[in-house]
Amino acid sequence: MGLKSKCDLSSPNAQYDYCASGPAAILFSVLFGITMIAHLTQAIIYRKRFCWVIVMGTAWECLGLIMRTYSTINQVESNTASAGQLLVLLAPLWVNAYGYMIFGRMVYYYLPDRKIAGFRAEKLAKVFIWLDVTSFIVQATGGIMDSDFSNEMDTIGLHVYTAGIAMQEFFILCFCGLLVTFHRRMQGGGGNAERGTEWKTLAIAMYATLGCITIRIIYRLAEYADTNTAGTSILTTKEAFFYCLECVPIFSAMVIWNIWHPGRLMRGPESEFPKKIKISRKERKRMKREEKAQRKNGGKNGNYENPLTQSSDEAMLGEGRGEWPLDRMDDVETGYVR
Repeated sequence: MGLKSKCDLSSPNAQYDYCASGPAAILFSVLFGITMIAHLTQAIIYRKRFCWVIVMGTAWECLGLIMRTYSTINQVESNTASAGQLLVLLAPLWVNAYGYMIFGRMVYYYLPDRKIAGFRAEKLAKVFIWLDVTSFIVQATGGIMDSDFSNEMDTIGLHVYTAGIAMQEFFILCFCGLLVTFHRRMQGGGGNAERGTEWKTLAIAMYATLGCITIRIIYRLAEYADTNTAGTSILTTKEAFFYCLECVPIFSAMVIWNIWHPGRLMRGPESEFPKKIKISRKERKRMKREEKAQRKNGGKNGNYENPLTQSSDEAMLGEGRGEWPLDRMDDVETGYVR
């Protein structure tokens, strides 16, 4: 492609353990840029706000590879190599979080009770996202510590980062258990049959995504687990492994959701969690006055019932009348609406 680069592996300032390829970095920058644009477009078309997570992941990968491309021009000067590497190391966590969000909506959309293994769909998504955030923080800490401060700090950073990706894989294995439970339940006829069989496609796409992320995690564990060989093993000294076991699996995981986008396979208001609403302080005061008046009048008649004290099932079902409770009352501080 005519990209000139300066590489001297004998230099103490060499940014890589090999002469990094500029054209390869450009190629994957373009590929990740394409899937980023595709995900952004699909998020707008299908009106799925939660898709900003996968857009962020693709953007980090694209920006990381762009920084890598720039760093290949002069590989004996400290420039964007470390920052680009950090973005590439952390971007897969966004893909992981996106999978958790999709699965929570699958449970909400396809299962009548909207629960799996005792977890409500909304709570399930939140739990695994926070676990992912925890892993993100650990990996980010390790990645920053491994950014050419000192040899001792680099070693500690590798240990911390390795612990972070091990945590990530452990959470993925736990998540796979729930995914298998969902799969068996749907196959046994425990789902909403009227919503079609697209759940199979989504489940297969989820398995494939987790498989791609696991390949990448195994590669990083093998590369960094032994700090005595880190930086000297063939996984580190050959650039091909970086592209084949890091970039290709994560790019594949992103493209999978371009092809089988959840917004296309799950449609309608039930395909999203109900949204929370907030009201002004003035409105809350008005509601309290009305509630007191209703309680006073209801106490005299003996038939007052505070809608906020209903069971979650009653609130969800509108007391059996197929109504959403907030459609018939405005005296709620915060609640869920569709």
